[in-house]
Amino acid sequence: MIKSVAIYCGSSNHVSSIYKNEAEKVGSLLAKHKIKLIYGGGNMGLMGILANSALDNGGDVYGVITEHLIDIEKKNKSLNNLKIVKTMHQRKMEMFNQADCFIIFPGGIGTLEEFFEVYSWKQLRLHRKPIYIYNLNNFWNELLSLIDRLIDEDFAGENMKEAYKVINNYDDLTKLLENNGQN
Repeated sequence: MIKSVAIYCGSSNHVSSIYKNEAEKVGSLLAKHKIKLIYGGGNMGLMGILANSALDNGGDVYGVITEHLIDIEKKNKSLNNLKIVKTMHQRKMEMFNQADCFIIFPGGIGTLEEFFEVYSWKQLRLHRKPIYIYNLNNFWNELLSLIDRLIDEDFAGENMKEAYKVINNYDDLTKLLENNGQN
């Protein structure tokens, strides 16, 4: 049963409104389904939009930010549940431990790094938590092609495609949540 979800996403304010609008809708959707949002604790970009939308709609939001990023990602002062840690490793481990599943929303290098960490941990059987790649606007098509290439070239097994599921939009996520993680 999904009670909490870690969403990895971008902190840039300069992205298309397609992604910003979707982040706002997803934050509201999580609040509606009473699913706790676990995220990076910032108030910038998609991270901030997602968290503030969940909060504005009565959602439960848990942010984890490093001391180093408080000023860079603008610590979200609206949160009543924010943990400040010293290192990125502590941040990622706290988010991992708090989450029942992971959604890889459009983002940058940090989002990719967070995805590959939980993805490789799943390959190593360190967890069995679901991973959902949110392929809004075909954002992750090249990533999915790269994973196919890794498998085709025998750098990864075919089973690695089973380690994640792709959802493409708000409707897919709604169905997933209504079916409690079974799509």
